[in-house]
Amino acid sequence: MFSIHWFAVTIHQDFEHVKMIWSEFFSLGLGILVDKGHGARGYKQISEALLGAKVYYDHVTAKDDKQHCHIELPGSACEAVLPSVFPDLVNYLLQNGIRFSIKRVDFAFDGVDFTPREFFEAAKSDKLVSLVKRENSKSFRWFESPFERRENGEVGTSTAYVGAPSSDRMVRVYDSRGDTRLEFQVRDERAHVVCLDVFAHPWAEWEYVLKAHLRQFIDFVQTDWWAVFVSLAYKADLKISAARRVSLSRMEEWFDRQVVVALSVYEDVWGHADAQHRLDRLVTRARATRDRSRYMSVLQLAG
Repeated sequence: MFSIHWFAVTIHQDFEHVKMIWSEFFSLGLGILVDKGHGARGYKQISEALLGAKVYYDHVTAKDDKQHCHIELPGSACEAVLPSVFPDLVNYLLQNGIRFSIKRVDFAFDGVDFTPREFFEAAKSDKLVSLVKRENSKSFRWFESPFERRENGEVGTSTAYVGAPSSDRMVRVYDSRGDTRLEFQVRDERAHVVCLDVFAHPWAEWEYVLKAHLRQFIDFVQTDWWAVFVSLAYKADLKISAARRVSLSRMEEWFDRQVVVALSVYEDVWGHADAQHRLDRLVTRARATRDRSRYMSVLQLAG
């Protein structure tokens, strides 16, 4: 399965205009933006939506007539957005003459037919065809956690990296999700150019086009598993997560980790009926005083 697993773009408009763009393209999947009340990365303010999606705005060096905002969607947020949203956004910006720069995109290939170890050993051999500097120790990295549990329940994870963290291209192959995933990360000017090329094609052709860019960065000779990977584009198996339900599930997981034990003690002390009565009062008070905007998107699940 092929997907976008990270997307970051800087749009040279003030926050009010970028909020309109957010509403048009991202609010359906990721909900409304809520101000965090603080900034980061040189921006004075951050607004956050569901699944860690953020908009950074009001940069410390920006002048009033040259405002810009930075939209960042991590992997889980990208999974809640239809792939068509990304080219639609780019086309909208181009057609309206809005200056923008795509800063980072991670393209993910799930269920590849090779392991991180096979990939890393091939990358360190003469089978590798790449402009990656072999003498740079940061260009080839291997991490292994023999006791870490994968998402599918198996024990032991490993990750191979080819490409320096500071470079405009990097490949990461890992198995912490269960099956092996290959991620191709592109940054800065190359991210912008690659996305314009990929998004100019129909969704069914994205995988073929992206693999051409991947092979420009890294390729292998006399390696059967790589030949199969780059020559085949598997049938799309598109899965869109429901961001609101994912957020609610994370809230329930937090209850399970942090709250349930204290609640059990509370009930044992007061007894079930009295504890329930006291908790009802606490919940009623919290409902009246909470910042509703923070939970607006999740509250849409309420009947």
